[in-house]
Amino acid sequence: MIARNLARRSTIPAATKTNVLKSSFKGSPVRFLSGQIKVAAESTNSYFENVLRARLRELMISKVALETGMDSGTIRRLLSDPREGRELLHDWDIYGMLYGPTPRTGTARMDMIEKAVDFIGAWKG
Repeated sequence: MIARNLARRSTIPAATKTNVLKSSFKGSPVRFLSGQIKVAAESTNSYFENVLRARLRELMISKVALETGMDSGTIRRLLSDPREGRELLHDWDIYGMLYGPTPRTGTARMDMIEKAVDFIGAWKG
């Protein structure tokens, strides 16, 4: 009986499973972001705008959504307009940091990032 069961099972080929390695960042998110900031200090304006400043904008959108209860899409639309964005944030400085011209030097970029993070953390609706 056992031999017959084993014989039937062994005639059907087993499905071959392949292990797919997922390459993902295994360190802490803070270290990853710190690395992005260090790179941004000496990087091109495009990298600074598309990676770091975009991340700061998303953090601000999340903060405003949490504080006001508004939808993220609505906040994103409001912030894209300079007049409405400044009214929503109640602060011209933070809006300028998030949507203004890119700082030229590495030191100025690092200072801008530090100030923006402080403003975002302290912002209340």
